[in-house]
Amino acid sequence: MASLLDDADYFPDLSVVEHLRLLAWLHGTPDPERAVLDVLGELGLGEVRDQVPPTLSSGQRHRLGLASCFVRPRDLLVLDEPEQRLDARGRTWLRERLKAEKAAGVAVVFASHDQDLVEAVADRTVTL
Repeated sequence: MASLLDDADYFPDLSVVEHLRLLAWLHGTPDPERAVLDVLGELGLGEVRDQVPPTLSSGQRHRLGLASCFVRPRDLLVLDEPEQRLDARGRTWLRERLKAEKAAGVAVVFASHDQDLVEAVADRTVTL
């Protein structure tokens, strides 16, 4: 299981790339270096890869939280408002990524106020 619920905790003294490498390695990701490089590029974090999380913008930290989910093996992905702090391009990427996760057999459970995201990704919804 991989999850992002609100702001993620980070190792404050590890750079973005070190943080992702550690998570990938700890979770037994096959070819962790490739997984990290892929997700850095996918989420636009390559330019900040050597920065420590406290120096990132809130949007960059949110993308780091998403990257932390995608560098590890998972059968279940749980996300709380994953579209937060993403621009229109980032929301499009997220929609396609979540659809790809489902196509790969990952169960995706998420809470969102973004009706377009819900309609594009969800098979079932619960409204409170």
